[in-house]
Amino acid sequence: MTFQLIETHSLEDIQSQGQLYLHPETGAQVLWLKNDDTNRAFTISFNTPPYSDNGITHIIEHSVLNGSKKYPTKEPFVELLKGSLNTFVNAMTFSDKTIYPVASTNQKDFSNLMGVYLDAVFQPNFYDNDLILAQEGWHYHLEKAEDDLIYKGVVFNEMKGATASPEQQLYNHMMRMLYPDTFYQYESGGLPSAITDLTQAEFIDYHRKHYHPSNSLTIIYGDLDIDQALAQLGEYFDGKGKGQVVDLQIPIQKPAVRDLKDSYSLAQGDDPTNKDYLALVWHTGLTTNSLEGTALEVINKLLMGHNEAPLKKALLEADIAADVWGEVNDFGYPTGYAIVAKHTDAEKQAQFKQIVFDSLQEVLVQGLDKDQIEAALNRLTFVLKEEAISESSPRGVIAGMKVLSSWQYQGNPYQNLEFTPILDELRTKAANGYLEDLIREKLVNNDYLAQITLVAEPGKSDKHEEKVLADLQAYKAQLDSDQVQAMVDKTQALIERQEASDTPEDLATIPMLTRQDLKADLDLEAVKVSAFGIKGKAYNADLFTSGIDYLQLFIDISDLPNSAYPHLGLLAALMGRIPTQSHSETDLQTLMDLHTGGLAAGINIYEVPGQEPKTYFVIKGKALEASLDQMVDLMKEIFLESQWTAQKDILQRIQAMISSFQNRINYGANALVMNRALAQYKASMFLNEQVSGIDFYNFLKASRDALKADQGESLTSELQALADQLANPDRLSLFYVGQADRLDTIKAKVATSFKDLASQAMGPAVTHPTGQVQNEAFVTAQDVNYVGLSTPALADLTYAGKVYVLGTILRLDYLWNNVRVKGGAYGAGFRHVRTGNIEFASYRDPNIDKTLATYLNTPAYIDNLALTDQDLLKYIIGTLSSMDQPLSAYDKGVKALSLYLTGQGVDSLKTYKEEVLAVQEADLKGLADSFRQALASYSKVVIGNKTQIQAEADQFDQIYDLF
Repeated sequence: MTFQLIETHSLEDIQSQGQLYLHPETGAQVLWLKNDDTNRAFTISFNTPPYSDNGITHIIEHSVLNGSKKYPTKEPFVELLKGSLNTFVNAMTFSDKTIYPVASTNQKDFSNLMGVYLDAVFQPNFYDNDLILAQEGWHYHLEKAEDDLIYKGVVFNEMKGATASPEQQLYNHMMRMLYPDTFYQYESGGLPSAITDLTQAEFIDYHRKHYHPSNSLTIIYGDLDIDQALAQLGEYFDGKGKGQVVDLQIPIQKPAVRDLKDSYSLAQGDDPTNKDYLALVWHTGLTTNSLEGTALEVINKLLMGHNEAPLKKALLEADIAADVWGEVNDFGYPTGYAIVAKHTDAEKQAQFKQIVFDSLQEVLVQGLDKDQIEAALNRLTFVLKEEAISESSPRGVIAGMKVLSSWQYQGNPYQNLEFTPILDELRTKAANGYLEDLIREKLVNNDYLAQITLVAEPGKSDKHEEKVLADLQAYKAQLDSDQVQAMVDKTQALIERQEASDTPEDLATIPMLTRQDLKADLDLEAVKVSAFGIKGKAYNADLFTSGIDYLQLFIDISDLPNSAYPHLGLLAALMGRIPTQSHSETDLQTLMDLHTGGLAAGINIYEVPGQEPKTYFVIKGKALEASLDQMVDLMKEIFLESQWTAQKDILQRIQAMISSFQNRINYGANALVMNRALAQYKASMFLNEQVSGIDFYNFLKASRDALKADQGESLTSELQALADQLANPDRLSLFYVGQADRLDTIKAKVATSFKDLASQAMGPAVTHPTGQVQNEAFVTAQDVNYVGLSTPALADLTYAGKVYVLGTILRLDYLWNNVRVKGGAYGAGFRHVRTGNIEFASYRDPNIDKTLATYLNTPAYIDNLALTDQDLLKYIIGTLSSMDQPLSAYDKGVKALSLYLTGQGVDSLKTYKEEVLAVQEADLKGLADSFRQALASYSKVVIGNKTQIQAEADQFDQIYDLF
């Protein structure tokens, strides 16, 4: 064996044994987290500090997955997505490292994934093909000599979207200000202005130096054949000799207060008043000190965790900003703590800083509340223990990242997997003033501090984009005809590569499962239904939950009109976040953290074809079995005693919700456009739009304005009236995830708690409308777009195996190649829903019209499908993978309940899987006319760049400003 076992270590918190192996020749180390988890995971990491803002580490991360020596297809990564039973396949660039994780519950599939990834990182094809850098990074794009010259590239456009976010700009400034003489000053993802400086020679040289076994760390996780896994690693480690190990332990700089003032872009014409950002950020330590890092998380919760927390309260009462928050930042090796004020006036920087330091001094004088400390620690313990048993996320990938956060810096690889000793030590020390001492040392007396002001500037991005385009045309004008033709030739060569199909020989190199490896088995049990209360039901998912009760109160709202839903959405968001008749917000939060793993409320909407949506106001909680009584009492309190007339508290919460939604626009607008387009055809999605979409966002802004103008009485009266209307035992049902022998106990406790509610006759069920069918665009300051399209329902496109498989093909072949690879967008998606509607959406997309044309050309693509048996099998495997992801007990219960309430039943999943396994090419091609019919009528919704939207204004019935 080329690897030597050098130590073993018991890891009780994650029920694993750590086995550390050394590869003597290269010095590379491999950690196996041995346990009985069949969701196996592999992660290889490389120390990859950037040397500029050119995004080299990020672009390499993309590019190694574009073909390798053993697997020479254009994109083995995509082939794995198409034809693997993976539970996780990705790659991630951090500030100082790049990681490549995969996971699968199938041992054969896991080995296949591991082999393809190892070849990708160590033997990529881009050494001999500069078109890979051109596609994934950047290139001069010139299809014809007379065209305008532009930049294109997947990462280039991804980062145009990412760096448009003011929060991302703040984060980058924090690292630049705190660590200006280190590689942490650079944006590892790349700044668009610097990405275009990256050359092929730099690209190859960086990979050669940094992608060596000596500079790697590997984590293998789960129930697997370790000898086989090490043999796969040995194939790439043996014979490589000693390489350079890149040291990430930077020297910490001398403390100094640093000030920076910069600007971020609003859309042209937007009002910049009170839209600035302020931030204070301290260097606080190193990631290798887990005790300090955990303590700072607790401190942040105590100081800034809710609106009555002392520091947050002081800032809000001084009206410093619409929203304020604290964040513990893991920058890499160093860590920081930041306090951020969003939507404020730059002139308040001095006042902001003064309030922060005065409040911290006051905390030190008064001391932290012991009950609040214990509550925060209890909540953190619950979160960590629940995470350790949850199967919904690939535990091996998460564990790998936790290991690397210390191991990468020559720290103890196990420290972040052993949370119980850290929490025990923290409890002991906190009782003796440790947290106050940290506040004093890390914040109050720490002059290693940066102050950042980010001023809103309307039209900044448009002016920058105009200059970039003008500079490109000026550059082109300086070129002679041969140089221009060379650009055209390279552009055409790239297009030819993008349009070319992989050869059968190349595709055959990608390892695949066989039909014999596939099963239609179902790991999901139906919910059990019994009577509860007056007219309600008790739904039980009988599952082992490691002693945790998951309880939801379902309140029927089927008789409430559409106009009530924005208020219902706000009502849900406020529950547990404002004072009650019995407790202040602080005391309420303390009790919830002491006794539960969290309480929340929301609106659940279930669709049954041919019927009105089933709608519920849902109050959710989770707690250890011993804390059931306290949890139900708290659920009752936030339901029946919340102070709906507390206008100041409601305003503060609404402003934070608006801030959170604006982050969704920056990072998840693809889902927003997809859902809004579908809302024009589906009543259930129109309701969803009222409680969580753009309509709800507009309602929040109007409510904020009314409250700020002292005109909030109508709002609070409506909230109180709705809360009173919901407090009706005739409406009440419950849903419990946990073992059935506790159900009677659960039902008895809930019945006792709500026995005094007065029964009221409910009205008839309401018929809900759909949204108005129209083409809409929403303007932002981003330089990229999110392009959505949806169609009316069509019976031929309801849930069926053939539509599932076609969806996989569209996502991973047609849209991937046309919207991402050729179009330059970061991503594109397709979804079909049970009623037969189809949806498309793109993400960080430089185009609008071209992307819409791609969506509309889908039927022609289906007409021309020509799949080999192997191609078809690959897509069947990929479809089954997406249908069969591991789930935690709680998530299994939620899924089973949804299937019951939508009239499908869990057996429908087995039917769909059997249909997927039986799909033939003719079934897929037969859907072309259905898609053609569906796409004959559609609505489109775009969120994006103002200039581009205005240039295509004739495509839209309405254009709105979003901010």
